[in-house]
Amino acid sequence: MTARSSILILALVVCVPVVVGAQAQSPRQRQAAAQLAEPKLDPNAIVAALDLTATPLKDVVAAIAKAGGITVRYHSGVTNLDAVSAVKLSNAKVEDALHTALDPKGLAFKVTGAKSVFIYPDTPANREKYPESVRTFPIAKADVDILVQMLNQAAGPFGADDLRPTFVSLNESRTISVRATPDIMARIAKLIADNDK
Repeated sequence: MTARSSILILALVVCVPVVVGAQAQSPRQRQAAAQLAEPKLDPNAIVAALDLTATPLKDVVAAIAKAGGITVRYHSGVTNLDAVSAVKLSNAKVEDALHTALDPKGLAFKVTGAKSVFIYPDTPANREKYPESVRTFPIAKADVDILVQMLNQAAGPFGADDLRPTFVSLNESRTISVRATPDIMARIAKLIADNDK
């Protein structure tokens, strides 16, 4: 056996279980994975042409949002929206257009859906606060659907500056998967533990 054939056999041994595992997912599991994936802006949303000088930042962002067909929500700490800005764009992706307008003003954004963003002050604390992760909770006793309904209702009052979590339940495996920021995830874990008795 040559070194090349040994490598080929090793690659097959490693890759075949991954392919088989991917094919073994049910349609519901694939749908759940898609719902929990980190949102991305529509790559086809383009700002064809935008040339603004001496324009308040809020108007620049509004023009980008309108051109790209997106909605924008602001963190309560964003205070410099009246700062004068100048932006010249041509055939730019919405994401690039937002970076061009926001980065120089010390602002960042988090994509919350294919057509929505959340703009916040770009501080070290916020950079730690807004990355999302996915965690799956096994449910021992509670009704999975009722628990998800309760979590969705509880998700509203988490705060205006919090990103809304995503919940996906799989009844066949009695699990609830959640995509949320670290602070929200900790609160959700407590709610699940308190209600799964």
